[in-house]
Amino acid sequence: MSGSSALSVKEIFNDFKENYGKVRKLLDEDSKNDPENEPYVSKYRAKNILVGMRDGLKDMLGSGTPLEEITLRAMLSTVLLNIGIIDMETEELTSSEKVLSEAVELLVPNASKPEIIIILITVYNNLGILWSNREEPGKAKTYLLDAKELYENFKCTLQLPLPIEQIVSPSGESPIGEIMVLEKAHTLTLYYLAQVYGALKENLKSAVYCHVTLRRQLQYNDYEPIDWALNSATLSQFFAEQNGFLQSRHHLAAASMILEQYEEKLRCIEGDEVSLANMETFQHRSADVARCWAKYCILLMTASRARLMNDSEQLTEDFTDLSNLTLEDNENICGGDLTKLTFPDLDVSKFENKIGDKFLLTFEDAKVVFLCCQDWLNKAKEYYKLDTLASDYIELIQDSSQSYSYLAFFEEDDERRAKMHKRRVDMLEELLKEINPVYYLQYCRQLWYELGEVYSEILNIKLEKLNKTNARPTPHSLKKINSLCEKSIENYENFLNSVKNKDGNMPAKLTYDMIRPVLSAYACIGRNSMKRISVDKKIQLRNIQKSFESYQNVVHFCLVDEEAALVMQEEYQLCLQMVGILPIRIMKLQAETE
Repeated sequence: MSGSSALSVKEIFNDFKENYGKVRKLLDEDSKNDPENEPYVSKYRAKNILVGMRDGLKDMLGSGTPLEEITLRAMLSTVLLNIGIIDMETEELTSSEKVLSEAVELLVPNASKPEIIIILITVYNNLGILWSNREEPGKAKTYLLDAKELYENFKCTLQLPLPIEQIVSPSGESPIGEIMVLEKAHTLTLYYLAQVYGALKENLKSAVYCHVTLRRQLQYNDYEPIDWALNSATLSQFFAEQNGFLQSRHHLAAASMILEQYEEKLRCIEGDEVSLANMETFQHRSADVARCWAKYCILLMTASRARLMNDSEQLTEDFTDLSNLTLEDNENICGGDLTKLTFPDLDVSKFENKIGDKFLLTFEDAKVVFLCCQDWLNKAKEYYKLDTLASDYIELIQDSSQSYSYLAFFEEDDERRAKMHKRRVDMLEELLKEINPVYYLQYCRQLWYELGEVYSEILNIKLEKLNKTNARPTPHSLKKINSLCEKSIENYENFLNSVKNKDGNMPAKLTYDMIRPVLSAYACIGRNSMKRISVDKKIQLRNIQKSFESYQNVVHFCLVDEEAALVMQEEYQLCLQMVGILPIRIMKLQAETE
């Protein structure tokens, strides 16, 4: 290349660098301060500069420019990419698609070249975002898988990528930075694929892509600790819900480890406003991770109980590591082996060793998990308090109550089991005294319903104990049973009254999510009304009439609402039988009391 040609290339590069620098300042800095009435003013200014750059570079294509064509295509495509992103962010999706597609056509013929690879992957990523915004995840997936394949093929060539900054201003520095730009672009591809598979309801594949994204962020030290820990803890919930307790525990342990490392750094910084704000955020998010640990414990206890209640033949299924699930891994994200979803660069054994990941079989097994659960809930309550963050605090108490319920399942001694349920009663009733039903009606409903259930549990334990003995029941035990019946009915009625209209009547049609709780409450009132013990025939009559009315309410709703009849199929049949039987008993008692 002659001296004049070299100067010409230098001028082109300098012109590009100057204009591109202005664009980046407008987009990265100035746009953050745009006025509310002109939220896109900096973006539009940047686009005007980019359009001028685009037109100038297009004129050079095929006009004997001293630039190599690949270099020119890379520069032009970078400009088109930025225009496309601005169009997307300013909600001009049709224009964005057109510009990004134009960039693809320019780049694809040289897709595996170092100058092209990063730009093309970024263009594909943005086309994935664009089609996701249009709620067409299938199309988004196509572009993102193209980006993924492009990256994998390029890695096999052992070439070093060239970002646009390096193309127009070669620095001769270490290639590590250039490699990181490519790796970051690929990590974004995997992140977007996780979102797309979630939208496509391929939840397991979405979770695996989330894991791979998190693993790469650790590998390349490209993450913000709080966000990373929250994402890992959130992912753990999905694994636990699939009985993947091995993977769930590992992701929670990793979240706790990253938070611990972050806290050590925070402690070394003097207490200025920024560091105090960071500490507040840390405490908040640590409480959230603690809640995720508590949920892990509750899910492990729930799954263990369900497994023990199933047929004994099924107890041989000990899978707590997702190894019973198959992943169609035609994209080779984890080699199809779900047990290898780990973070090899992170030693998390200190947190994993605190709690097991296998199904619970005995009370001792359950007690260890229960105590861990209480520890995590207490840690969360250090941040979430009733007077400041009431909704979260209420949910923590509900979780605590549930953990007692699952522990009680494993307890064989009736008295101790009843005491565990009584502990639930105390915490739930104490909470109800503290919260206002006007502001927290939804939570009060849940608490009333749960109290109705808990009192029923204790009632059944007492009745079972009574039936086991041949001795005549004491007045005290009879009074206790009747009191438990009353308390259960009272709480169920509080729940039902909260659902009624202002005129005191139930809605003609229940919303789907209210069908089961409302009709189950009526059925439980029906059962518990008949469990009350009295020698007085008039009181017996009153109890049976109350029971009949409650069963009749279930039958009525199921007769007028096919959806209710389907949801409550088994209970509906039982209530029908009771509605047929009870009038005979009522007539008999009426005759005896006249």
